[in-house]
Amino acid sequence: MNASCRAGHRVQHSPRPRRRHREGPARGGGPLRRDAGARSAGRPQRGDRQPRGHRASGGAQSLRAGPLPRLRPAHRVRHPGGASASYGAAFVRQASAAIGEPVRIISSKREAELSFLGAASRHAIRREWALVDLGGASTEVVIARDEKMLRSAGLPIGSGVLAATYLSDPPKPQERARLRRAALRELTQAPDGEVERLVATGGTASNLPGVLARRNPPAVLTTADLLTCESRLDGHRASHLATRYGMPANRVKALRAGVEALLLLLDWYGLALLHVSHEGLRHGMLLAYLKRGESW
Repeated sequence: MNASCRAGHRVQHSPRPRRRHREGPARGGGPLRRDAGARSAGRPQRGDRQPRGHRASGGAQSLRAGPLPRLRPAHRVRHPGGASASYGAAFVRQASAAIGEPVRIISSKREAELSFLGAASRHAIRREWALVDLGGASTEVVIARDEKMLRSAGLPIGSGVLAATYLSDPPKPQERARLRRAALRELTQAPDGEVERLVATGGTASNLPGVLARRNPPAVLTTADLLTCESRLDGHRASHLATRYGMPANRVKALRAGVEALLLLLDWYGLALLHVSHEGLRHGMLLAYLKRGESW
């Protein structure tokens, strides 16, 4: 058994169990067990352990070494969903004229690459890890090793869409059960891997720590932490919680569904800890610009 010290306590880690064939969440049919640390059938239980030899990224060090230069790269946005090519061209011209800077449209693939670049600059480990970019309409899941993307998939389980489709204000237990069943059907498309760490970026991930503690929000969330967030977010109407937590009511509603998605993803990969990344798309854009200049 391995031993490590955390917060003054000596923690014993059992040897990592052998991974078993996935049977559970997609086939089980029933709702996920809600007790802290629960795992779906067929998924191994293992702790989140940082491998030896973990090193910081050189790119991240260059950003933290001193004040950032005043950068004015071209603004890049995603094409509005369902819009025609002519509408997109008109939008780019009007937006460029309005802000006085050239606007370029990036693909969803490039957006995922930039988000990964930002998160990997701080959270990459040498063994396989997963990045979850949880958005309002969809979720991008990337399996990586160190700072190299291995495979990825986009899942239609965005927090805003799930909240609007399944949850009332405040949510009822049976509504959460329906949301879980729907999300689990989509998780069958998630990329597989021997994941040692799960990192989440996006609005849900960055706001959930503030639901737990406003003064010193945690950077790593346990399953129990996420269940506490769920309980607090379901306790009152969104308008009341918006005042308490200092965020828009629509953000509160999205967080309710987002915390459920993150619980399911932790369970899917058999992990107990969620690492919150405040480095994402914007950070990746800066790193790409520092490396490539205008051709980023």
